[in-house]
Amino acid sequence: MSDKFTTVRRLFPVRRNYVYLNHAAVSPLSKRVTAGLRQQLDEQEEYGGRAEHLWEGRAEEARKEAARLLGARQSEISFVKNTTEGLNLFARGIRWKKGDNVVLPRVEFPANVYPWLGLEEEGVRLKFVAERDGRIRIEDIERALDRRTRVVAISFVEFQSGYRNDLAALGKLCRSRGVYLVVDGIQGAGALRINLRKCMVDALSCGGHKWLLAPQGTGLFYCSSRVLEELRHHMPGWMSVVGWTNYYKFDYNLFPTSRRYESAQKNFLGITGLLESLKLINELGIRDIEKRIIALTDRLCERLEARGMSVYSPRGKGEKSGIVSFSPGKHKAEKVCEQLLGQGFVTAARNGRIRVSPHYYNTFEEIDRLVRALP
Repeated sequence: MSDKFTTVRRLFPVRRNYVYLNHAAVSPLSKRVTAGLRQQLDEQEEYGGRAEHLWEGRAEEARKEAARLLGARQSEISFVKNTTEGLNLFARGIRWKKGDNVVLPRVEFPANVYPWLGLEEEGVRLKFVAERDGRIRIEDIERALDRRTRVVAISFVEFQSGYRNDLAALGKLCRSRGVYLVVDGIQGAGALRINLRKCMVDALSCGGHKWLLAPQGTGLFYCSSRVLEELRHHMPGWMSVVGWTNYYKFDYNLFPTSRRYESAQKNFLGITGLLESLKLINELGIRDIEKRIIALTDRLCERLEARGMSVYSPRGKGEKSGIVSFSPGKHKAEKVCEQLLGQGFVTAARNGRIRVSPHYYNTFEEIDRLVRALP
């Protein structure tokens, strides 16, 4: 294990209680994050709203760190509570016509289904694309597109299989067909490299509580400046407008950036926690984090296959992520996860399989111990 990952491991107290391998669900917090939260709580306790300028400064710093991580402009990032909120901002912003449709994989997490399903009352249809061998084939997406397709909605990484979608290829396809590419980024952001502008992604939303290692109730919404003015803002508030500090002049002049989506007071406490985690990720370097996570999951797959267990997650070039799903054989996945928890390993059961999702502070020795603990 490289020196920087040895050092950073000490920042995660969860390791004293568990071998935590469930970052695709809810992640533990680092000491840097909790120290930032305590500092802000102390500030509000002692100074009340007089410290708000400090919190606003941290929010702008977090916006900058997020843009650096995602390959975006700072002006294209806004803060949301969760993945669903950001997806709804985009879904409800499109000027739909009856008969328009959205193409999406059938295996998407519900957060990337219901915002689109809720549009059926406007005459919008959903066209589901089937998974094949744990993969979402681009040719299947392309076949589903027609002249009424407005959006391809897809995950950066699929939550069950761990399949990493080729966003660059999808972006090129969607741009050539005049279709928006909207991404649920929660299973990839913070674990894998991405450049949203180069991949021609129109929007991405992700909660902070998984691979970003941030508090629950925090998230990031990216909306490309290329499409911002094409969208309606269906939920504006008093802080959505340029002159929001003038309480007595009602001028509907929206911010020309994604800040228009921050309609009222922000979750400053959560954003401070998000900032500390983003800073740590960027200090370590997302390229090295990705290499670390892929090495850990490669080790896991090798050990599982050596024990004769069937790995479901695609592991070809460009397909790997931090998620590995495998069959526990004749055993029930839920029962095995319970047994593992009794031995101190935190994993998850999904669709009859065991899902393991290590992060950068986990070790190869922990992976080996997990496999030895399997029935």
